Amino acid sequence: MAILQGFDPVSPSIPTGKSILTITQNSLHFNKNTVLELGSPAYVKFLINSRTKQFALQPCSANDPSALPFCKPDSRRVSVTMKSPLLLDAVLKYFTFPKAADDEVAYAALHGEELREDGIVIFDVDKAELGVMKKRGRKKGSTLK
Repeated sequence: MAILQGFDPVSPSIPTGKSILTITQNSLHFNKNTVLELGSPAYVKFLINSRTKQFALQPCSANDPSALPFCKPDSRRVSVTMKSPLLLDAVLKYFTFPKAADDEVAYAALHGEELREDGIVIFDVDKAELGVMKKRGRKKGSTLK
């Protein structure tokens, strides 16, 4: 159709938005866009460049010696939370979190840069946004009915 020449369709399969890694004292949380940009891999390598203070996430096979479980097959969850003590020890040394009250949690949010041709996402520690947010879930001392 000549009238639609020059128009491009909006594709729901192409992720839009930013890849974000949220780090707390207890976990690393990758948002939906990060998972989609990587192609929802079952396993990833988490790479650290201590000189440039950058983290990279790269899909890999289960046979890779550095493979970490990432996406579960047939899972309806789209974001991924990792709580590996080994991974947390390696990452937390790059951050000094602000003080947080009992009902709050300190965090660092890092925006990722997708390198589509290489199939990786890179997060820059120097560009992290530090903050405090309210805790989610049940409050301390409350009971379920």
